[in-house]
Amino acid sequence: MTEQRISVSRAGHVHEAIVSWWFDGRDWWVAVDSEAFERVEARENDAFEALCTVRTMLEPHGWRLGVTGARADVWPSGMARDQGGGLRCYRIVDAAPVELVDTFEPVDPAMVTTVADQRAQADLMYASRAAEAPPTHPRGPDRS
Repeated sequence: MTEQRISVSRAGHVHEAIVSWWFDGRDWWVAVDSEAFERVEARENDAFEALCTVRTMLEPHGWRLGVTGARADVWPSGMARDQGGGLRCYRIVDAAPVELVDTFEPVDPAMVTTVADQRAQADLMYASRAAEAPPTHPRGPDRS
């Protein structure tokens, strides 16, 4: 198990917390412990998705987790999720990935957003990239 001290916030009040993550041989787990709220944990196919699940449990109560993986401009690639367990993500600028970052790196909770807003940003980025891609043709011109 790996642990990281982070800040969490609600209504402008910042508290300390510990986020921990581990792989049980099949699934990834993420847990957040703080004196400000009861322990929250989730199990998913990758650590990033488990983090998103934990966030969706806390967000209705106004909580924001100060981790890089909760920023609006951060999203993991499929390869980062499949091969790296979602522990690294890309920071996205102008619809292009520019920097590989650690999912659980601490950041100011004022820099993060909700899971819904983050997913919407990722969807926009992927839609933009798909629109810019040239059409592909699996076969060349028919030369029969």
